[in-house]
Amino acid sequence: MKKILYILTIFTVFCISCSEDWLELRPTTQIVSTESIKTIKDAGYAINGIYSTFQSYEYYGARMQYYGDVTGDDMQATGTNKRSSDFYMMMTNTDNIYTSLWALPHRVIRYANNILSQIDALTVKTTELAQRDDIKGQALAIRALALFDVTRVYGYTYLKDNGASLGGCVITGIAEPNYQPSRNTVGECYDQVIKDLTDAIPLLQEKKNNGKINKWAAKSLLSRVYLYKGDNANALTQAEEAIAGALANGYRLWTNDEYATGTNSWKASLTTEGLFEVINNPSDRAGNDGIAYLMYSTGYNDIILTSDFVTLLDEDPLDVRHNLTKLDTTSSSSYNKQWNIDSPIYLLKYTGPDPTDVRNGNVTVLRLSETYLNAAEAAVKLSDNTKAIAYLNPIVNRANPANTVTGTVTLAQVIKERRKELVGEGHRQFDALRNNETIVRIGGWHIPNLIDGVKSYNRDYFHSILPVPKYEMDANPNMQQNPGYSL
Repeated sequence: MKKILYILTIFTVFCISCSEDWLELRPTTQIVSTESIKTIKDAGYAINGIYSTFQSYEYYGARMQYYGDVTGDDMQATGTNKRSSDFYMMMTNTDNIYTSLWALPHRVIRYANNILSQIDALTVKTTELAQRDDIKGQALAIRALALFDVTRVYGYTYLKDNGASLGGCVITGIAEPNYQPSRNTVGECYDQVIKDLTDAIPLLQEKKNNGKINKWAAKSLLSRVYLYKGDNANALTQAEEAIAGALANGYRLWTNDEYATGTNSWKASLTTEGLFEVINNPSDRAGNDGIAYLMYSTGYNDIILTSDFVTLLDEDPLDVRHNLTKLDTTSSSSYNKQWNIDSPIYLLKYTGPDPTDVRNGNVTVLRLSETYLNAAEAAVKLSDNTKAIAYLNPIVNRANPANTVTGTVTLAQVIKERRKELVGEGHRQFDALRNNETIVRIGGWHIPNLIDGVKSYNRDYFHSILPVPKYEMDANPNMQQNPGYSL
């Protein structure tokens, strides 16, 4: 059977039963029809089904998180035969690389389109109008996030060529079964992402919506998109509005003490900083392949911090974020021994509230700390030093209350703080390449099997983006491959 885009209308998600936190998925083999969603309750089931797709270890359950980090300089695989190794070693071709970061975002887009194609025609009670608007807003925001993800993984950063390279596929409606799309440019994808988020924001509710995207999460995402695009004025505006709105609705940054003890932070769930968290629980989670277990020393022992990042964090021994690292001098992993990683240091994010099982921790996709850092970076690039200080200082001061931001804030300061604060959350490679940095992965614990091209690379290196999967190229004669990869 032909795969992802070639059969855009063969599958639809429809959720018909629910557990405590998530509605279970039961896909059908029916072509999407106008009869699929008949009531506002049906629409609610369908939107919950999309969030379950985010939960997969092949998407935000793990892979989207670690892809952006192990391709950077702050985290690494512990060997050549681990789940993150193919991304870390960057020896990718159309046959040997995981394909879910192409397939799942486009699947989410398809599911969102199913809802969007029908929701305006629903007959709803007056008391259901706000709920209908909110579901529509969520579907738009989810579609935007999915298109943004596939575009930044498979397309060069917007700032490399002003969005001229190829990204994902912009699909905004229900396609015919034989639909064979071409890829859109990165610029066209960004235009659609921005339109979807702009359309979504007035529809979304303002209060916290556990496990779902609300108005402030969408604004935070939009600030990130504008920052990636280099539209710093809009990035700052959206970040400031997201922060103000979030604070007015009960969100806040964790305190230093909360960060240190795990109260209301990484050992908790549905915290005051979590603008959008993917919810996990013992009966519904990514399991052993989830991000927490991959980073756990007695789990799969797959991903560790690099020695370069440890050195960066050690610049301030009193930085509270040291509490999120763990030195393991007892690890007996053959990979650790083979590559002379005698005392690996692990990252303790995503551990969750259950001290007996890290697999139950939520995965934070959008966090208020990032929004502050988005605002600070945009302000620096706009030469607004007052605002740069105002938004960077809460992050720096929270990490160590003895430290405050003074003087003229530089871009290097903000990037360094982003590395310290957002490590393990899937940002580093994207942040480095959009700011035209060279990523250096030499020395320390990096395994010697890295080829020369990936030890030090920039955004011109063709392996800095993934190849379109072979099955997609075979199924769709209109599909274009990325430069450097064989057809």
